[in-house]
Amino acid sequence: MVQNQLKYIAIIILTGLLAVLYNDYYMGILFLAVVICPFILLAILFYVYVSLSVELVSSAHVASKGENIPVSVQIHNPTLFPVTVICITISYVNSFSDRFKQHKQVFYVSVDSRSTTHATCNLKSDYAGNIVVSLSKVKIYDYLKIFSLRKKNLNEIKVAVLPNLYEMTDDIINARCGMQIESDTYSNTKSGDDPSEVFAIREYREGDRPQRIHWKLSLKQNQLMIKDFSEPLNCSVVIIADMAISGRNDGPDIIDSLLDCTLSLSYSFMLKGKIHYLAWYDKTQETIIRVRIVNENDLYEAIDGLLSSGPYIKDVDVAADYFAQYANELYTDVFYITNRVNDEKLDSLILIKSTCRLIIYVNKDEESAQYSSIAQEDFTADNIKEKLLETGMGLFFVSSSDIKSGLKNLKINSE
Repeated sequence: MVQNQLKYIAIIILTGLLAVLYNDYYMGILFLAVVICPFILLAILFYVYVSLSVELVSSAHVASKGENIPVSVQIHNPTLFPVTVICITISYVNSFSDRFKQHKQVFYVSVDSRSTTHATCNLKSDYAGNIVVSLSKVKIYDYLKIFSLRKKNLNEIKVAVLPNLYEMTDDIINARCGMQIESDTYSNTKSGDDPSEVFAIREYREGDRPQRIHWKLSLKQNQLMIKDFSEPLNCSVVIIADMAISGRNDGPDIIDSLLDCTLSLSYSFMLKGKIHYLAWYDKTQETIIRVRIVNENDLYEAIDGLLSSGPYIKDVDVAADYFAQYANELYTDVFYITNRVNDEKLDSLILIKSTCRLIIYVNKDEESAQYSSIAQEDFTADNIKEKLLETGMGLFFVSSSDIKSGLKNLKINSE
């Protein structure tokens, strides 16, 4: 644009010299026209700038990893003047997995007078998370590209890129998960044997137990009425996702793998009808968030919560915080998914009352599945083995390069 301005100044100087040299009426008119033209263009540009509306829209609000996300910029020009050049800059960032890297796309469009046009581009993300797409810059040029005005306070949209959900074929929950843990939640569709809660009252059928006869109601109805007891919904399994990272050193692969591993485990339990809890630390609310997973709606609620929460650099002991909020609860199995293991976290995990505890350690591609990969200066591989042996906890390694195969090998012995 600066080059165009310099060229136009040169044209003004040239026409001015010609008007002086020739001292002609028409040359004078030409010189005045050349001088006045930029002011007319600027007035038209300002009028169009005020009237023009630009909005970012997307028909897709949910996408899979690697899938094209169509994003359109809707431009409406209600004026009599067509706009020949509009420079649009779209920026987008994955606020969960790849929040340190911002991507941009720049393209040019034009719009006729009294019309609406759409400019569409395809975005995609190889990692799960909320993609925040914003109109970072819209510059409108005049016909000679001498002046430009920039639109401000533009809108943004969010598109959720879902993690990969892998179904595990083996039943990794051992026989202890069949134990009944006291529950305050009961089934709305199935009767059971818990006398503390009545599921329904119905007429007597042959074979019903006499102990279940509702005598008072039977006298009123002048027929035998039976009490059906409720079926407690046993929730003895908890998955705890530790999304802590060590800053930029942990790339999007590790963050994405933690999410895939956590939600694939929950997804597999849901498909097998195993009611469980999924818990994580929310850095915004600075508290533990827990969702009870019974069906697909619960799972997607948890996915939305995890994507909104995101990973955190803050040193948080998730197991200790979970125990502080739910100290009196009992479990048969606790799954702790992390890529950072230390002595303090193991001590905190012991506090959670459970028959079986398994740490799923998501390691980097270049690291082998060895205890040395998580060892630290004051916490050696021998210390790790000794600690796990003392506490009876299990440690399973999953490579971030192949979560699906790693989870297929995950199995707990039913001892």
